[in-house]
Amino acid sequence: MLRIRVVAQLLRAEWSLDMRKPAVLAAAALQLVTMAMLSYLSQPDIHGKTWNSLFWITLLFCTLQAISKNFLGLSKGRWIYWNQLAYPAELLWSKMAYAWISMLTFGLLNFLAFGALMGMPIQHLGLYAWLIMGVAGGIASIFTWIGALATKANQSAFLAPVLSLPLLMPLLLVGMGASAKCLNPILVSSAYKDLALIGSLDFLILVMAGVLFPYLWKD
Repeated sequence: MLRIRVVAQLLRAEWSLDMRKPAVLAAAALQLVTMAMLSYLSQPDIHGKTWNSLFWITLLFCTLQAISKNFLGLSKGRWIYWNQLAYPAELLWSKMAYAWISMLTFGLLNFLAFGALMGMPIQHLGLYAWLIMGVAGGIASIFTWIGALATKANQSAFLAPVLSLPLLMPLLLVGMGASAKCLNPILVSSAYKDLALIGSLDFLILVMAGVLFPYLWKD
């Protein structure tokens, strides 16, 4: 049974731990802004589709370490400790929710940085915002879940990016294609089907994580 109060307490614990050592989050934010600045300096008059592609690539690779750290930092002793405090589902969903919040914050920061430095080619901001929420949330779920899997193996920091790639590619390709349609008023209507597909992929990732995580926890 999922206890909302415990999930909220675990969320606060995640926030407190990050505020004690904010270097990882600060580094990810700095990388996002730096990549936006480098993109602008290398090509000031950037094309809309190039703007869109760089936006997603920057968001993905600059946030990998900051989001996947949720489980990668857990030692075996800490796994046992968390087991005394919460059910497996509560730990999973608290880390998922924290990763979603973090990823959406990074997505907003990246969007503002790109828009401030290279202009705003997006003509349908509302739909683009929904796409950011869907894709960024999916990336957060994948990084969190794969981070949990990688903790059970040696060299987890190396395995997490490798194992994430097969799940990330379909989500990212659909998101990049759908967001590119927001640049064209003629194609924008078909982007809603892509948004529904992204929502379905996010749902499948969450279901898979929810079903498999308790078995991983028991091991």
